[in-house]
Amino acid sequence: MQVFLRIDLNLFMAAVSVVVYFASRKIGEKRLVHNRIFRCLTLCVLALLILESLTWLLDGTGTKLLILCNYFVTVSLFLLTPLPGFLWALYVKSQLFHDEKALKNLAFFFGVPLCLCAILTLTTPLTNWMFYFDSNHIYHRGPWYPLLVAQSLVPLITSAVSVWVHRKRIPQKSAWMLTLFSVLTLLSAATQILFYGIAVIWSSIAIFILVAHTNLQNDQVFLDHLTGMFNRRQMDIHITDRVRMAKDGRPLSCILLDINNFKKVNDTLGHVAGDDALKDASAILKTSIRKGDFLARYGGDEFVILTDIDNDDTLRMLLLRIHENTRVFNQTQQRPYTIRFSAGSAVYRPETGWSEQEFIQYVDSLMYRDKAENS
Repeated sequence: MQVFLRIDLNLFMAAVSVVVYFASRKIGEKRLVHNRIFRCLTLCVLALLILESLTWLLDGTGTKLLILCNYFVTVSLFLLTPLPGFLWALYVKSQLFHDEKALKNLAFFFGVPLCLCAILTLTTPLTNWMFYFDSNHIYHRGPWYPLLVAQSLVPLITSAVSVWVHRKRIPQKSAWMLTLFSVLTLLSAATQILFYGIAVIWSSIAIFILVAHTNLQNDQVFLDHLTGMFNRRQMDIHITDRVRMAKDGRPLSCILLDINNFKKVNDTLGHVAGDDALKDASAILKTSIRKGDFLARYGGDEFVILTDIDNDDTLRMLLLRIHENTRVFNQTQQRPYTIRFSAGSAVYRPETGWSEQEFIQYVDSLMYRDKAENS
């Protein structure tokens, strides 16, 4: 009964993995490295869940054919076991640095012991190094099993450390999620290693993958990785819906902002300072808008705010609050640059019949007029 309960759990989590895999295939920018790594991780865990279920069914079987099948399945399970940790380390590295050369170096660093572990696993039916079956054909861990454990867990440990060291490179939410995956996987692995017979690691990882897909992969489709606010893709989706609702009577206003002299910051202080300026600008805007307002990075050094304000006076008050918060920031924060915005703002008038593109173009023209008047 216990075996079938385990198999039911694994099959359920395998189904979850299938859903996550096909959902991740629908995510835009499929060719990005971190997306490909995530899908490989999902497929790997799916295969491990199935293989582990087969080992439970085959353990203790006595016919020669089933014994051979058990060896084949167990060897396959051991070959794949180190891969989730390895793939997760690559995924974390891709999130932190977006550098394919760094990924290749990491792949080589972990790839050498991975190959050694694979060789030991493939020769195990002859040597019993990694595992063996007793006279009753019951599975047991071999003397070199700790090597498999180390190969599986070291990448998770280094990933957690790397996220902690470089946590300022990514949004706080992403840092927490990446760390949580590593730590919880390590805990579930430790439970399975210390308490022989308990099998929780692959089903646990499948749950963590679902959480990661929901909180990391989906966010990356709609969030700007530098500022943590919505990106242009989500803005296009949102404003299309909002213009349609505005034509049905729901108020809509838009503010389009541009950082003055941003190119000068990049040219004189470097792109790192430019990135910091964008982060500071986004922080100012986040503290200025109201709950329920929509804020996105429109592109480059431009930002857009969509709100349900229905009159010019209230919209002007929001714009004044942004300028005031910007002034306070410049006075209180020691930065080698000054943040200033040019802005255009307008309430959407349904009688104009404007499309979302026409409305944005109108607000954009007001922003450039403001920039010209204050330059």
